[in-house]
Amino acid sequence: MTLTLLLLGPITLYFTALAAWHIFRRILLANVVCINDFPLLRNGRQAQDKVRGTAVVCGGSIAGLLTARICHEHFERVLVIEAEEWAASEDARAVDGWKANMKHQRTRIMQFNSLHGNQPYIYAGLQVLFPNLAEECARSDIRIASHNPLFSLSGASWKLPFTSYKDGILPRTLLCARPGTEALLRRLILDKTIYPNIEYLAGTVTDVVPDPANASRLGKVVVRTRSGIQEVSAALVADCTGITRAGLKWLTRHGYGAPSEPLPKDKLPLDQIKISFDQKLRYSTIIFNLSQEFHDSLPLPDDLKPLRSIISFLEDPTEEVLKRGRAFLCVMRFDANMLVAFVGHYGTVRPQPRNAAEMKEYVRDLHVTIPIPEWIFELFDKLQEVEDTDATHSLVSVPPTTYVRYHLATNLPTNFIALGDSVMTVNPLFGEGSSKVMRCVMALHKTLFRAKDTSGTSLPESFSEDFFKEEHRRTDWLWENTRTMDYGALTTEPIAGDSLSRGAFARWYATQLQRLAVTDNHAGKVMYQSVVGFATPIDALHPHLLAKILWAGLRA
Repeated sequence: MTLTLLLLGPITLYFTALAAWHIFRRILLANVVCINDFPLLRNGRQAQDKVRGTAVVCGGSIAGLLTARICHEHFERVLVIEAEEWAASEDARAVDGWKANMKHQRTRIMQFNSLHGNQPYIYAGLQVLFPNLAEECARSDIRIASHNPLFSLSGASWKLPFTSYKDGILPRTLLCARPGTEALLRRLILDKTIYPNIEYLAGTVTDVVPDPANASRLGKVVVRTRSGIQEVSAALVADCTGITRAGLKWLTRHGYGAPSEPLPKDKLPLDQIKISFDQKLRYSTIIFNLSQEFHDSLPLPDDLKPLRSIISFLEDPTEEVLKRGRAFLCVMRFDANMLVAFVGHYGTVRPQPRNAAEMKEYVRDLHVTIPIPEWIFELFDKLQEVEDTDATHSLVSVPPTTYVRYHLATNLPTNFIALGDSVMTVNPLFGEGSSKVMRCVMALHKTLFRAKDTSGTSLPESFSEDFFKEEHRRTDWLWENTRTMDYGALTTEPIAGDSLSRGAFARWYATQLQRLAVTDNHAGKVMYQSVVGFATPIDALHPHLLAKILWAGLRA
């Protein structure tokens, strides 16, 4: 009897944990990953049901453009105000935008001439929002293909979950760099034949004006253009100004966010909602625009020639690697014949490569468990032949990773929202930036539909608070993941009051998961789901996987 209980106890515990994991995961898929919300992006309001007035979108990059697309379904008029004048030009939405946009500098966007990725998560939303997406991608020579970055840990490839997908085909996405992505979205969204109510204005929003009849809402925005200063009436003000985070400055200037007395326990004054840490990230990117002839002559193995990915390499975080600053390498082909070579690391111990020759030597110095193929170094040699004429170089010191926790603020204007980097930045290494924007605009879409049910053609007094709660639910875990992983870098300056020891077990667990993904299909699937954007926060905690990792840790 005692032996039976000893045997049944762990078995019962395991299956109870397994059942709980599956139930909780379904809840997270519905309420955090929100996979059921993609089809809802097809829906919009009838003309007579739209919110009266103009939705003013401050900023015209990816967050601003997608916010405008959502607002088109809910407002009578949408105005996108973009500070960089050339973004309103034909070049900015050209069919060969990946080429035309390289002539210009997006001075306010760090990633413009750096490595940029589009996870399948954002593609899943784009293909619903834009029925003509595939046609426009074909016109621009932008490939839509399975997402397979060829990830490896110090040279050892992660297992890929082909059997988990129908016909063994991995989820698809847009394979294009930042210039091409922006040009495509502008061309789609600013098409007057499809979205006649979206307008575009070159100018800078410098301030907001409270509604004189109701100070709890904003009445206008102040815009500086070439022709002077003007005020624009606004039914909604959306801060999509990126890391400028202009909205926070506007609200502070007009006294919004001042705490009531007494301050609720779950709220903070406006001057305390912004937190940041600095992991001292350094990136080097070289973007090559290659002729077809030169592209075809690249010394690539035959099995890689049909693919767009060439290599994605992440150093195993050994003690020595962490002392030097963990490094990463990625070489991919985007758009037509664009090739992007990228390296990055934490801290300043390693040099920051300035050209292909230095990048080659940088790669030779990476920590490997399986040697990097010699043809990679031959590729860098080959690229040097055209570097002086067909390449753009970018060296970036990544700004501190920041979170403006609007969900904790009080007394915000009822018609103010913020999306994308205006709210939160995450480590660009994880490739989640564009997917984060999609999560934000899906939160906006959901909140606007709820507002329709309660307030008809106006916005309810709780709209801003409702939106920030919804946005927080969908994105907060991205920030927590970034903070947990980047606190493992010895160079990181943590949030005031934090210790770098925070999340130590989670980092140890993640490292073991990455190592296990080299040999274990289940671990490989979890890593892949993370890099495509569809993982839940508990995928890595499947009871069977948890047991494997803990057992491996005990053996070590």
